[in-house]
Amino acid sequence: MRYEPHKDEYAAAQSMSDEEILEYFMYRIVEMDEVWGLKQDNHWITRTIDGHETLPVWPYKRYADDAATGEWQGFTPLPETLEFFIYQILNKLAAQSVLVEIMPRKDTAGCLISPLRLFNFLESMKESREFILDD
Repeated sequence: MRYEPHKDEYAAAQSMSDEEILEYFMYRIVEMDEVWGLKQDNHWITRTIDGHETLPVWPYKRYADDAATGEWQGFTPLPETLEFFIYQILNKLAAQSVLVEIMPRKDTAGCLISPLRLFNFLESMKESREFILDD
């Protein structure tokens, strides 16, 4: 298991479309079994984009490290397990009407998705993976 993106993968991520970012993010967090966010005082940070509160997240520490500049200077990149993210964080975000912002980059907002939609995608991936492993 690797703990950071390959060099060309890292470079390619800078110009991916929202659809590509979503797919990349989902596959990598399932592979790594963790999701990275920026925290202050042990709380994940949020921000507002187009009138919606969002929770920025990344699949690897390197991306979260890169984001911890400018307005996010001084925030600490920390992971949560995939299971905790899916069953605790996404449920909490849905109850609070907070969107998930996947992989915001330097001056670009990340892919915005509802927590429920992301939950359903991740649940389907997990079920597919378990089904394949049972063959």
